Amino acid sequence: MLIVNQELLDSIRQIIREEISGVKGDVSSLKGDVSSLKNDVSSLKNDVSSLKNDVSSLKNDVSSLKNDVAEMKPQLEENTQMLRTLLARTDNHGAMLEQLNIRVSRLEGNEKRYKKLNNDFYYHSHKVVVEIKEPVFEIDSNDHSDS
Repeated sequence: MLIVNQELLDSIRQIIREEISGVKGDVSSLKGDVSSLKNDVSSLKNDVSSLKNDVSSLKNDVSSLKNDVAEMKPQLEENTQMLRTLLARTDNHGAMLEQLNIRVSRLEGNEKRYKKLNNDFYYHSHKVVVEIKEPVFEIDSNDHSDS
């Protein structure tokens, strides 16, 4: 019976060894997977850390932009007011230029008339005829008060 028990024990040992060798392979495979997961988690930690730095940098940039915009608002309002004033002045100057154009047109018309009159006067001529005859004295009948 001891021999049977020994054979039984040996068979059980063999079965256990076979099962353990499969488990050893699985454990070895699991060790590789865990190691790979550790590397992935480490890589994810680095990526998350990098993202945190990027987000922090973006927060700083946004804060800086907010400050810049806040500083630009008064200048923008001042520039807008200046543009409105300039546009109003431009309209006023446009009206004044229109008046000047009308006056210049009148002056040009007057100059043309002046040149024509001057030209007509310069080239104007008269024919003067002097006749020499015996003098004729007419006596007025109302003037004979001496007689």
